Amino acid sequence: MREVPIYIFGHEQVVEAYGYWPSFHDSPVLAFTRTPECIELHVEAWEMTREVDSRGYFVLTKKHEIGFRFSGIATAELDDFIPNNILFELAFSPVAHQQTTGQFQVVLDSAMGGDMCGRFTATNGEVLYIRPSSMNPPAETTA
Repeated sequence: MREVPIYIFGHEQVVEAYGYWPSFHDSPVLAFTRTPECIELHVEAWEMTREVDSRGYFVLTKKHEIGFRFSGIATAELDDFIPNNILFELAFSPVAHQQTTGQFQVVLDSAMGGDMCGRFTATNGEVLYIRPSSMNPPAETTA
């Protein structure tokens, strides 16, 4: 299990929806905006089961859209990150790192290629919303 980034305000909503903190593997980026003051990231996430449907797709459950806002941006390496992206993983610094430094790092690991990844460091983060999603699964979820 991944460590829950308890420094993200509203993290409990995500844990309540999934029962754990997801990896955001194969999550489509629904929206990404960046200003000098903040970064907003909106993704869709789900839980992939071991079951396969009649079309050969893994059965997905707990499909949700999640919006994040990060502020106090200290560093950002996002020049190659494209908003129309699919994440291999959305990773957050360990809680101990945030407690020691007062900052945390967010890594946007792209499933579309290593040159489309990004990362940034922030002092504040929040879950803007989490809501059920009715989007169809991407083709990458075939068995």
